[in-house]
Amino acid sequence: MINLIKFGQIIASKRLSKCMTQSQLSKILLVTPQAVSKWERGECFPDIETLVLLCYEYSLNIDYLLNECFEEVNLVSEICADNIAEYLRSSHRKKIIEKFIKGNLESIRIVSIFYLLNIQERRMLIEKVIMEEMDIDLSEFIILLNPAERIRLLDGLLIKKRNMIEIKHLLNTSENKKYNQ
Repeated sequence: MINLIKFGQIIASKRLSKCMTQSQLSKILLVTPQAVSKWERGECFPDIETLVLLCYEYSLNIDYLLNECFEEVNLVSEICADNIAEYLRSSHRKKIIEKFIKGNLESIRIVSIFYLLNIQERRMLIEKVIMEEMDIDLSEFIILLNPAERIRLLDGLLIKKRNMIEIKHLLNTSENKKYNQ
């Protein structure tokens, strides 16, 4: 996920721009000069505490640094239903959800991802479905929704005059009355 070579290049470049030696940086970060050398050669990555100190020393935003070193190419090929939860816990959650919405994660079904989303992300997904910006199986989707989300989806589909024939059998009695008049 993290491109260690790119990370090392950024760290080395920042160190050199401050006219520091690896030894000087290692003293500031309370690590060995060999550790700094390994980071810069792309052999390993610092622990989180050291990474925070490193970003502070170089006035770097940690999100910026990690995003710069993130290998997006491998992201799509590595994500599958078995590890989607792991990837959604990463710092690239938003990118992953965007890829899912755009259909770039075809191997991931809605049932694998929906329960891992927060309220705002779930609402956004519902709106994308209503606006037909996502190609999704409505009968698979509606059963994942809580009552308030179901109402929003059904109201939106009704307003957009979308055919609800594929989910009619999944509606409860009150929903049937309201949406299939």
